[in-house]
Amino acid sequence: MSSILGERAVVVGAGIGGLSMAGVLAEYFQQVDVLERDNLPAYAESRFGTPQDRHPHALMAGGLKALGQIFPGFADDLARAGAIPVRLGQDIRFERADVGSLPMRELGLSVLFASRPLTEFILRRRVMELRNVALRQNSKVTRIISSPADEVVRGVAFEGPSGRSEVLDADLVVDASGRAAPTLAMLDALGWKRPAITEVRVDITYTTAVVNKPVHTPSDWKAVITWPNPPILSLNAFLSPAEDDHWMATVVDYRQTARLETWHSFLGALKQMSTPTIYNALCYITPTPKSLQHYSFPASIWRHFERLPRLPKGVLPIGDSLCRFNPIHGQGMSVAAKQARLLRIVLEAATAKSDPLSAISTGFMAQVESVVRTPWVLSTNADLAFPATRGERPENFEESRQYEAALFRAAVADPIIQKALMEVIQLLQPRSLLRDPDIMQRVEAAAAHRVGGKQERSH
Repeated sequence: MSSILGERAVVVGAGIGGLSMAGVLAEYFQQVDVLERDNLPAYAESRFGTPQDRHPHALMAGGLKALGQIFPGFADDLARAGAIPVRLGQDIRFERADVGSLPMRELGLSVLFASRPLTEFILRRRVMELRNVALRQNSKVTRIISSPADEVVRGVAFEGPSGRSEVLDADLVVDASGRAAPTLAMLDALGWKRPAITEVRVDITYTTAVVNKPVHTPSDWKAVITWPNPPILSLNAFLSPAEDDHWMATVVDYRQTARLETWHSFLGALKQMSTPTIYNALCYITPTPKSLQHYSFPASIWRHFERLPRLPKGVLPIGDSLCRFNPIHGQGMSVAAKQARLLRIVLEAATAKSDPLSAISTGFMAQVESVVRTPWVLSTNADLAFPATRGERPENFEESRQYEAALFRAAVADPIIQKALMEVIQLLQPRSLLRDPDIMQRVEAAAAHRVGGKQERSH
């Protein structure tokens, strides 16, 4: 065990972010208590507090890598539990209206496809194997206890399974509750300013069907992502494999139209896509009763705790409490895992500080934007391309959109660009890689070649 920074750390929430953080904190605190308001299932099952877990979730390559660094062998555990290995360049069909389908190439990148309940269950099992971690279910945190005199966190108050109020002393409280309610209430109680918020309001509805995978499936792909074509087409869809020989198919609608309540209407929406791939895969399937699940998502929200002059000593909001992403882009779990990996770096550095607990929040907030910025820009730029999306568009927004389209067109001809694009989308590399001089030169060369080819054909 590494140098001890305190007697107890408390994590509020046992989702992907909270569990990842618990694995890191166990190396630096004598005791780690994870408080979860839900009753946690003994198997890989949906739970009340995560209604979106009935829809596809992506653990991107960057997130899978981070979890493997925190919990060695995690990917093997997930694969043994039934997750499907998928090669990013060869097994996923990426479709865009402007380029058709990206070439199926060996890019040396792979991921595992699994349901959110299975991913969370395997992670929860790994956390429960840690001897100094206690997972307390049916425990709703009511407030973070702080001392107004010195503005230091002292612990948490919570309602346990019996319904009685209990208190846990803590040196550090990690708020992985999802909405930052405990941290915000504590700031209010201390008379501190709340963080500024950046909001991108999408007001989307999406529908997912979980179906048995047909006996005869396409041999040239395992998953399909069909991007929308804003502002012309507001629908996008994806089809992914899951454990137990299931497919999960999702249709996303940016228009706030009526829900897809029937299989007929679901297939009808797929028929409107720019390519027929997913429709053709599903049109002869007979779904099980009540196979359609719906979820509505109002807005992506970034609470800028990192911009506050400081935080009370001993509190750290993370994951969705800090930044909640539009889930259709599949970034949330991976960003949470990468934040946990960042926390490990910060904790190790804090062991050499005279006031390590203050150094934790200061160090984490100084660096967390580097984890959040790339997925935030990728997802919000995609959402802001729809006129109905409400939010401030960056000054160079149209230029960025045009360059993104040029990247995809160039990726059709250039495998190096395609790999760089996938590494950024999969959160293995920062978005700045796509502005690397070599990549930009390749994009320009591809564009010139394309124009030259058109001129030759015109003669």
